[in-house]
Amino acid sequence: MKKGKLLEEDRMKKGKLLAFVTVFAVVAVAAFLIAAPPIAGQSVPSASAGVQQCGPDQLALGAACYPPIPPWWIGYNKNLSKYYVAPGYPAYTAHPRYLGKLKGSWHDIGVQYGQKAGDLVRLVYEGWYLELIAIQGTNQNIVDYVHHEDAYYKDLAPEARELMKGVADGAKHYLDQSVYADKMTNYEKILMINSYFGLQGKPPVAAHASVSRPGDPVVKTCSGAVIFGNATKDGKLIHVSSEDQHFFPQEYLVTYIVHPNDPKAHTYTVTASAGEIGSQHAVNDQGVVVSGYAGGGINIASPTFSDPFSGYRRPGLDWQLGVFYADAFSSTAKEAVDRLTVGTPEYRQKSGYKIVIGKCSKGANWVVSDDHEAYVVESIPADQNGVARYAVRRPGDMGEIGENYIVSTNNVEAKASCDENNVCSTGVPMSSFGNSTVNPNYWGLNGSGQRFWTLMWLINNNYGTITPDMVKQWRTTHFFYDMSGVKHTTLVYTDGKTYPTYLTPGAGTLCRHATIKSAPGVDQFTGINIYVSLSTPDNLTVYRTRGRPCEWVGPWDSLTLKAHWDRDRR
Repeated sequence: MKKGKLLEEDRMKKGKLLAFVTVFAVVAVAAFLIAAPPIAGQSVPSASAGVQQCGPDQLALGAACYPPIPPWWIGYNKNLSKYYVAPGYPAYTAHPRYLGKLKGSWHDIGVQYGQKAGDLVRLVYEGWYLELIAIQGTNQNIVDYVHHEDAYYKDLAPEARELMKGVADGAKHYLDQSVYADKMTNYEKILMINSYFGLQGKPPVAAHASVSRPGDPVVKTCSGAVIFGNATKDGKLIHVSSEDQHFFPQEYLVTYIVHPNDPKAHTYTVTASAGEIGSQHAVNDQGVVVSGYAGGGINIASPTFSDPFSGYRRPGLDWQLGVFYADAFSSTAKEAVDRLTVGTPEYRQKSGYKIVIGKCSKGANWVVSDDHEAYVVESIPADQNGVARYAVRRPGDMGEIGENYIVSTNNVEAKASCDENNVCSTGVPMSSFGNSTVNPNYWGLNGSGQRFWTLMWLINNNYGTITPDMVKQWRTTHFFYDMSGVKHTTLVYTDGKTYPTYLTPGAGTLCRHATIKSAPGVDQFTGINIYVSLSTPDNLTVYRTRGRPCEWVGPWDSLTLKAHWDRDRR
């Protein structure tokens, strides 16, 4: 009697389970039919995000759909619909696509990334290819450049290569559909996405090297600061930074958490244009935060016909891939600095180099912090003599009160530098490669200097009372401070007319609306803030806007690593 009753109960449980699975399957199929990305044959894929989706290639591979956005992401950018999109491409969605947790080997993680964001990776690839082919002149110039970068990473960061190969494999279905599918292999496409800023530098145009001079066109992007100790209200560290470039194709964003099974690596989270593995700001489960910036652009040697991969085209660590490299493998800020300046013993042995060759279109800066200290790494790939250099700037070097904060934009300010033999001296100061006063356009400062001194004065004027919410508010500001601490809300442009500072071409405000090419007084919605990030390593949380902070309504999107893995899991 008892046995028969148990069998009956078992049959009833199985029946209920079958009914639940059936209903779940019907709902899942319906959701897919309603919201799935376009299938093969469509010219441009959708950029939809925020709901569970699987593409046909993902289903064939049995991959998981990407998850919905976290329910607490309730803020939004009120002007996002105005942001420039190239004709024929889809509009940007309210939030970056959340890919969830990516686990396993570096290749496995890359495959998951590519499967969940392949449609967006294709959009970013096509957008960059259109721009970069105009700079590089030939497809072969692009391919040759990324091959040299790949060879450099073989010694410095082999994990990055495995990760990028995985992204290429995972995104194959979509990359094979690209209108530029036959221009390069899928792996080369991902290398190109992760080398886009280096590819802003033109191929050689002369037999002999020249040197970039004040007044030469220089791409200037990104602003950041770290504030801690007595400078903040509660003594806890704040790390803020922004990726400041152009909206298309960079606003096709993804965000995710990486949990590698590599015993040398840490769990970390990053937001990036789809296909990038590093981007501008990352935080790991040890509270190490790394953000990346274009750096010095003056007195940098050019490549030559006989050596096309010399000067600023020299193979090296690209700024945004450096964010991945330093954050994924560092337990402290000091360890991250070492990785970005001298690399690992294995790298030095394999490559024969004594330092890391840091680069962007010319120089690169990185801001590094953990929960109690911070540094700025300033680097260039080649000085006037073709020698790579780096410097490490510390709080207090620029007169920071109490040595409790540090700022970086795209200027270089260190009073010394180290050469390729890792010999450091004040004889060649890093500041000679592009400080805040070189080629000034307003009030004795260049655009990078205006942003630099704005952050310096905001921190100075609010020292001891600074909170994360205050710093978020700073990122909405439309003025700048000059070196003497005077605020400028309007400027006289070259046409003799006065315009709001944030709508004046060449002016550097933290929330920028005008590019160098913009018409004065007009917001053309082509850039500048792709996203702004703020991390608080004491609780392993990162906050982020999509686009300009002044247009963001509601709480910033946030992710925390504490909710997924314990900080001391190892």
